[in-house]
Amino acid sequence: MTLIKMLLAAKAPGVLPEHTRELIDTLLWKITEADGKYNTRYKTGGALECDDKSQLWHEHVYQKSKMIEALLNARSEAVDAILSDATGCTVTVDEHMCLSKFDGEYGWERYRRAGLEVFDTVTRERKV
Repeated sequence: MTLIKMLLAAKAPGVLPEHTRELIDTLLWKITEADGKYNTRYKTGGALECDDKSQLWHEHVYQKSKMIEALLNARSEAVDAILSDATGCTVTVDEHMCLSKFDGEYGWERYRRAGLEVFDTVTRERKV
């Protein structure tokens, strides 16, 4: 998160905007994969039952493209709140396809609209 804040604060004239965007994209991946690509705190019921890692997908609950836009347009005091949404959720490949139909939604609302159950693996409670 610190590196993203530094990139946003720098706004150096020698750094191309597409490079800043690309770096933020990569850093958001790293934040949501901090514990491993499929070892996310949040998992769908389907992902919890799946034994084949090739059938799993790392989803960004709050889509990266929307987060990047929000970060690039945010005032410095809003950056922490935006970054707090950098959350990964492990889903199945089929569930990912279902979620993509609701890309107009943001965050957990996509999962609700797709009818997916999401569980918090720390508290063992249902999130959605």
